[in-house]
Amino acid sequence: MTRLKIPEPQWITTAEQLQEACRLWCQEAYIAVDTEFVRTTTFYPEAGLLQVADSQGSYLIDPLTITDWQPLIEVLQHPLVVKVFHACAEDLEVCRRLTGVVPSPLADTQIGGAMAGLGASMGFQRLVKEVLNINLPKEETRSNWLMRPLREEQISYAVADVHYLYRLYPKLISLLKKLGRQSWLAEDCERLLNTSEKSEKANLYFRRVKLAWKLRPQELLLLQHLVLWREQQARERNVPRSKVVDDNSLWNIARFKPRNRDQLVKAGMRPQAVREDGKTLLDIVSQVQTMDKSLWPKQLDKPLSPQAGQWLKLLKEAVVSKAELLDVPPDLLARKKALEALIRSGYPNGPFKLPESLSGWRKAEIGDYLMMILQDQTRVISLRKPTHDESTV
Repeated sequence: MTRLKIPEPQWITTAEQLQEACRLWCQEAYIAVDTEFVRTTTFYPEAGLLQVADSQGSYLIDPLTITDWQPLIEVLQHPLVVKVFHACAEDLEVCRRLTGVVPSPLADTQIGGAMAGLGASMGFQRLVKEVLNINLPKEETRSNWLMRPLREEQISYAVADVHYLYRLYPKLISLLKKLGRQSWLAEDCERLLNTSEKSEKANLYFRRVKLAWKLRPQELLLLQHLVLWREQQARERNVPRSKVVDDNSLWNIARFKPRNRDQLVKAGMRPQAVREDGKTLLDIVSQVQTMDKSLWPKQLDKPLSPQAGQWLKLLKEAVVSKAELLDVPPDLLARKKALEALIRSGYPNGPFKLPESLSGWRKAEIGDYLMMILQDQTRVISLRKPTHDESTV
């Protein structure tokens, strides 16, 4: 086992120090980046630390003292400097919150590790152990990164993350090159950025609510307005959405249209929330019921029918078989949501259309094969009269 050798970091606490460091980072081929934040009681992540590693060493940026982020913006958007993260979804949110931009181009080592056959959704410590044969401590994961001064253990943990991330990246790229999969990583990271930039519109958030498909169109309109109101309140109050009203309560309100505060409580709302927001929610319920039918959303897709479910099973089996041949996690090739979208695009008689998530390298590796399977199924159906179950998904 390789012994930990974590270097002393350089602290960046002033605009001048940040500007000088960013000048150096713009000359690097890649830098490793990580963030530490607190998000236990807030809607937005509260940045406590930004870590960077380059060819010369490691740096800790204090977001509690830095106010001018323009130099870092230039680094994050520099087209010739790859920004390396691990499981970067929340890091991107922290970067956007602080600087107004997301890093591009970027490389995510968790995605790269899966593509290299090292495992699905691997934590950073496991990946470092697998590739560098180093055991990293995990004890500080849930630390309070907003406290000052930071403890020695916190500093060591934070530095180790980027110090070894910087060393991990070229080895991971070497593995991917041997497998001919470096372009896979570039494509998926580009897609990740596009998804981040084209975030789902708030007026569609209601589709995320579990069992929303069971609601009728007018009830869906009410759910849409309730979810929009909650989103606005969560952001304004800077609290998690569930602290305003949870999904289950919103679904019940949309379905049963309460007319008084007692019925809001029966719908699942906390009494305190009813006291604070009950009148507003009852007003929303009343107003939406007077809205014209032309505003009602379309009924959401129901779960696949039993026969379409059999088709889904066939596709899943094909994905698992192909994943075993490639030595990658099945979800990396095709998630259930993508397979369902593919079936819905033409069930039962076709033609079918690959969803965007099965384009690019996935089209060649699995997408075209899935289309062949579906075409075979349509041929079987065409030879006999479809049952009622086969006429709908």
